[in-house]
Amino acid sequence: HKHSEGRQVRWPTAMARSVRLNPATVTADHLPALRSLSDEKADRKLEEVRHGGELMEEMEVFPDHRSCQDVWWLVIFLLTVLGTFFVAFWYSEGLIRWSDAHINTVGYLAYGYHTSSWVPNIWTLVGSGAMGAACSVLTAFIIVLLMHRCPSCMVWTSLLIGPIVMMVFGVLIFVFAAASGIYGSGYTEPGSAMILTITGCVFIAFGICMLTCVCCCYKSLIPFMIKLVEVVGDVMEEHPSVLLLALVGSIIAAIWSVVSGMAFAGVYVTHRDTIHDQHASVFYMVIFLATLINVWGAQVSSGVCHVAYCGVFGRWYFQTKDSHSPVMPSVGSAVTSSFGSVCFGSLLVAIVDAVQKVVGMMRSQAQEDGNMVMCIVLLVVECFIGCIGDILEYFNDWAYVQCAIRGASFCEGARISIALLTCANAQFIIRDLLLRSLVNMSAMMCAITGAAGGGLTGYLLDGLPALVIGIFLGGYSGMVAGYGSVSVINSGVKTILANWAEDPAPLEQTHPDIAEEFHMRMSGGTTY
Repeated sequence: HKHSEGRQVRWPTAMARSVRLNPATVTADHLPALRSLSDEKADRKLEEVRHGGELMEEMEVFPDHRSCQDVWWLVIFLLTVLGTFFVAFWYSEGLIRWSDAHINTVGYLAYGYHTSSWVPNIWTLVGSGAMGAACSVLTAFIIVLLMHRCPSCMVWTSLLIGPIVMMVFGVLIFVFAAASGIYGSGYTEPGSAMILTITGCVFIAFGICMLTCVCCCYKSLIPFMIKLVEVVGDVMEEHPSVLLLALVGSIIAAIWSVVSGMAFAGVYVTHRDTIHDQHASVFYMVIFLATLINVWGAQVSSGVCHVAYCGVFGRWYFQTKDSHSPVMPSVGSAVTSSFGSVCFGSLLVAIVDAVQKVVGMMRSQAQEDGNMVMCIVLLVVECFIGCIGDILEYFNDWAYVQCAIRGASFCEGARISIALLTCANAQFIIRDLLLRSLVNMSAMMCAITGAAGGGLTGYLLDGLPALVIGIFLGGYSGMVAGYGSVSVINSGVKTILANWAEDPAPLEQTHPDIAEEFHMRMSGGTTY
């Protein structure tokens, strides 16, 4: 097997300075993860590894021609998108009428009216969500630039901001409790000051524990993560148009959130009485479909961007013939040959998320009914389903790398990833876990700015009662759009790691110090 530029794949032996073994010759004795399994399970695992290795040999890196993969899932997704837009358009007039009809049923307390309910105008909802997304995209753009200019500062900030915010929040609660005790019950109900004091102390203690964990447990891993971000920053400096791709992806994700939300809000408002008159399973089915379609679209938007990012970093890594302008070829592959694979992988995550949402609502209902046994059982089930969703989403990222660089189908990419990650040193997977803190911190900052922008927009359009709804909608759309923008860092790191595990030579030529650090850490050594 040869790469598109005629580069021969170097399959190292177990004794060589390498991060992975040859899937064709590997045995259970070479893989610590298989030693605890029975012979039958170990043989099945090895068969999957060898199958993935064969696919790696057969499928060329960045081939000249790619066939469309998983086409049926592409067709189903496009039909779903068309149906969602049609439903949103069909019920938009009724949703607007319902919103306008409820505007005057409520008066503001400042004007002397007594209120029973209040619903904002539909344009307040759309405006708040759109402004939240716009603010979050701008924030994400700034964060990505800062990651390139000062990666060390951003990595440390991503790890420290959580504990610091936790402690600051605890101090604020503690101060509020102290003020309540000094000035009487004008601030809180009698006895609440003690509860607030205990809550504030818990937040402070938890923040101190998180800070200790960062300083003691993560300290040795931080320089390694900074180097990974530096490599990603070098690629982004060479190809700054990747930031424009992140911007477009965020806008698409925000638009999808608004359209799918309007579609199901319109359905619910129009058929609310019918839905509630039916058995509870009908209501849960509606929630399942709403969550499934909303999450599926958001996951596809994020997945397409991820595949495009992986294509950019993969072309840079292997220095293909289009490596000087890799953005457009990568986007073209992501929205054509690999689009069906993204739809398939995203659907799996969406199904799990939808099931988790339904189970969560069932748990809330059991809690309201006072059925604590069922509440505990459903809580355990919800946590278990959430873990499955996280695993699927994490593994999808690795499978999409192979879809981007080889044009593999989703299942083929999954098999190749199994072979690659199983034959790699276990630290190969563990080292990028700190990346989650960086992405989550960035998404949180985007959500905060989105909530601020959405809340301000709601207040300007519909007064004080719209402030809370604007904050909620702006924060949600900001989280979706912001996470899509900053995920370029996640995609870059995973692509570089996966490509280096297969062939370390290109990285040794472009970043020898990083390659040496990779070798040291994957062989159990350290330089810190």
